[in-house]
Amino acid sequence: MRLTQPPLSYIPLLPILTGVVAGVLFGRYVAVDACVTVAVMVVVGLVAVVLRRSWVAELLLPMALAVVAVGQSVPVQFEVAPGRATRLEGVVTRVEVKAVGQSADVEVGGHAEGDFIVRITYPLFVPALEVGDKIRFSGTYSLPRRSTDMPLEDDLSEFYFNTRISLLCYVPQDCLEVTGRSGNPLFALQRLRGEIVDRIYSSGLSEQAAVFLAAVLTGDTAALTSERRQQYASAGVAHILALSGAHVAVIAVVVSLLLFPLVVAGHRKLRWWLTIGVLWAYAVLTGMSPSVCRAVIMASAVLLALIFDRPRSSLNALCLAAILILVFSPLSLFNAGFQLSFVATLCIILFSPRLMPQGVARSRWRVLWSVAAVTLAATLGTFPLVAWHFHSVPLFFFVANIAAVAVMPLMIGGGVLLTALLLLGVEPAWLVSCLDAVYGAFDSVVRLVAGLPAAAVEGIYIDGWLMVPMYAALAFFGLYLYWRRWNYVVLAVATALFTVGVGAAVRPVYADGEAYMLRSLSATAVAQHRGDTLRVLTASARHEYAYDSLTIADRYRDYMATRDIRCIEMLPLDSVAAQSGGTIEFGARRMRVVSRANDKDKKPIDTDTIDVNASRVKTTPAIVDTSCSKADTAIVNTDSPVVDYCLVTAKWYGDPIALYRSVNADTIVLSNDINRRRRQRYHRELTAAGIPAIDLAEQPLSSTR
Repeated sequence: MRLTQPPLSYIPLLPILTGVVAGVLFGRYVAVDACVTVAVMVVVGLVAVVLRRSWVAELLLPMALAVVAVGQSVPVQFEVAPGRATRLEGVVTRVEVKAVGQSADVEVGGHAEGDFIVRITYPLFVPALEVGDKIRFSGTYSLPRRSTDMPLEDDLSEFYFNTRISLLCYVPQDCLEVTGRSGNPLFALQRLRGEIVDRIYSSGLSEQAAVFLAAVLTGDTAALTSERRQQYASAGVAHILALSGAHVAVIAVVVSLLLFPLVVAGHRKLRWWLTIGVLWAYAVLTGMSPSVCRAVIMASAVLLALIFDRPRSSLNALCLAAILILVFSPLSLFNAGFQLSFVATLCIILFSPRLMPQGVARSRWRVLWSVAAVTLAATLGTFPLVAWHFHSVPLFFFVANIAAVAVMPLMIGGGVLLTALLLLGVEPAWLVSCLDAVYGAFDSVVRLVAGLPAAAVEGIYIDGWLMVPMYAALAFFGLYLYWRRWNYVVLAVATALFTVGVGAAVRPVYADGEAYMLRSLSATAVAQHRGDTLRVLTASARHEYAYDSLTIADRYRDYMATRDIRCIEMLPLDSVAAQSGGTIEFGARRMRVVSRANDKDKKPIDTDTIDVNASRVKTTPAIVDTSCSKADTAIVNTDSPVVDYCLVTAKWYGDPIALYRSVNADTIVLSNDINRRRRQRYHRELTAAGIPAIDLAEQPLSSTR
């Protein structure tokens, strides 16, 4: 093909991307007046243009644009959550069906505070919400300002901020009404995704094959069990469950084959235009995830280069994809999927051609070598990010990924054909059998690899700054690939060893005795670290222990892993406090528990010990005297020794100032499960009287405080 236009690679997109990334970081973390900052950047950038300092303008003008984009993406911040009687109306933009009901994001428009998003939880399955539904609802509202209870816990407030969630709402029964449906065609396309998933599940495919096909074709992973996710992660093929460039590439090839008659008819460019349209429709249908958008933008850039007779530049296409995504969704920069997708693609572009042995281009094994080089390049590039985000690195990824490369075209291509036929009301048995057989073979490989001894290195916890030497080592290795000088290999190995050594040296050693108030649970709970056991004293009902233990094991998994905690021991808070005279240990401090007990003189303490590894529950009864806990203010004695904290639970009612004067405690601690209005009233009264008080719903409490 003759080149008739200047190469697209002449456009310097890398400096522009650098400016956009710097602008996103500046707008997110630097607390300055955005208007003044943008004005200064624009003026300086224009002056740089006049002075012919183009590189300054290429950095500052995109940086100003990114700061503006961040300002537009920041969610509306409410000072106080609306009252329970407040009714809001909006359009559903996301729906997730859970075991206990439905979760949905609702975009509320026309409000005095501006447009914002509410994440609602509805404990029923009827009405079944769909994307694009207009609903009216009310319930218990709360602000997404919860920080972490324990170290290494996921910060949900950061997640809510990056996903633009302004309010959370629990919607009780009969407080939700579907009033209509939006006419936005994009919502109609996203609803088609649900119909496709339903058709796949109702087809003749085996259950596991249907779940896998729905995941790799539409990105719907709701039916994947945690066990299956763990198997894919251990085998090193978890990335195929998240839609990415490989999925888009297969879709593009399938569409190109279906549109091949246009080439025969002499409409080659029309074929490419239609392919671009189908790829963007697929991106909308699957929810516009960063990885899919990146792949579709890059594919569109390549196809547009063909249409307009321009040479292709993969690096510029990658930069273009990053720029467009960050301009329209700047907070995507902090999304793990965005980071992994772009880093993996960059390393594939830079390293995979150099990892191919010389002379292999004409070898019969060139396809296998290409797959191996791409897999190795992507793995090298994403290793630091995977270790940082997920604390685990698979060791036998190569074998499973070779199988994945062989399976993905068959599953996605066959899945597209099957889906099209299912929508037309046809279900060919031969195609269903073929897809079942292909999935069965792949599943066997995944199970085999995941079951190997030491299939994955677990418990990798590193500081963020160690990412710098990790990628420095990767950069030195890249220089070796291009220049073939062994001194770069020495530098790469030395930097990698330095990273490992420093990571091991700075990893702290934790002693027993840590204690934390768990505000994230529905009932008052205190967590105590003792050896390989996390002892949880809770006010939850006995029948909720199993559910609470699973919640704790999932929410605080990283904390437990760094402390080598293997068991969770659930104990009743009141009974344990009564056993020790109304107080409990809170690290090196003492905490008096104030609540109402309705128990008789003798009550067994039901101790549930949950083995995190074996998922076993052991019950150990012990007889404890609780006769001293009959009063409404459980063990109040002015002659008792001084304690550091007095914990007020939801069972206690009374005058908090009188309570403080009757107990020898330094600080009153108000449990998060107390009614919000009552808790806020207690806190106001205590603060006004000059009494130290901690509202656990607003601030954490630990033994290290």
